[in-house]
Amino acid sequence: AVITGDRRLAADLEKRGIKLYATPVLETYYIGFNMDDPVVGTNKQLRQALTCAFNSEQYVQFYNGRIVRARSPIPPGIGGFEDLAVPYPFDLAQARRLLAAAGYPDGRDPATGRRLALTIDLGRANDPEARAATELLVDFMRQIGVELTPVYNSWPAFLDRLDRGQVQLYQLGWVADYPYAENFLQLFYSPNRSPGPNHSNYANAECDALYEQIRVMPADAPERLRLCRRMVEIISEDCPWIFTHHPMDYIIHHPWLKNYKP
Repeated sequence: AVITGDRRLAADLEKRGIKLYATPVLETYYIGFNMDDPVVGTNKQLRQALTCAFNSEQYVQFYNGRIVRARSPIPPGIGGFEDLAVPYPFDLAQARRLLAAAGYPDGRDPATGRRLALTIDLGRANDPEARAATELLVDFMRQIGVELTPVYNSWPAFLDRLDRGQVQLYQLGWVADYPYAENFLQLFYSPNRSPGPNHSNYANAECDALYEQIRVMPADAPERLRLCRRMVEIISEDCPWIFTHHPMDYIIHHPWLKNYKP
């Protein structure tokens, strides 16, 4: 009724002078790997392969353009965000090469001949859209021979499993508490491991040192952007997360509302 297929304002509303704003919100959603897990946590090439299997364009289409692909943990609109190319974009051929290098040619464990079987925990058991999106994700992984099984939980049970480190993969999002990059980068700081916000239990000494510098620097310090970029580079190479998306906000207002900015 409001937005056309190409995400423009409907013609009848446009004729009435109604304005449309579309902007990503300060939220990042992701698929996390439990770095303490003996299968995915110890095998960086496996995490990279699964990242390359994530079809970001099809995922955006599923949500009818109401999301944008996340390129890093930092969303657009926050200092430290850069619209850089992701090091492991959707590429099934590269995913299969990395999977073979990780020890699972064609998605099979050579020791058993069986498909690699992984689980992903989710906390929205009764959300039909979330279930459909998860089935799409399962299909992405099936295309490289990996069997991904969803584990649906109630929200309290999901949080308890995260806090106890009982998940293998999990799907979660982070909403900005305040608009600075370190609010998102804290999710990779090893002292914040579960039951803190670092639910992937990711640990990297260089990342920790960078974060400790970033969090006390003035927001407009030129050096801060360089340090944020370096920290994002390390995280993107280690792949403790598959960066999935930032939601979009669509806002409309009448022409008599003046001086409005979303």
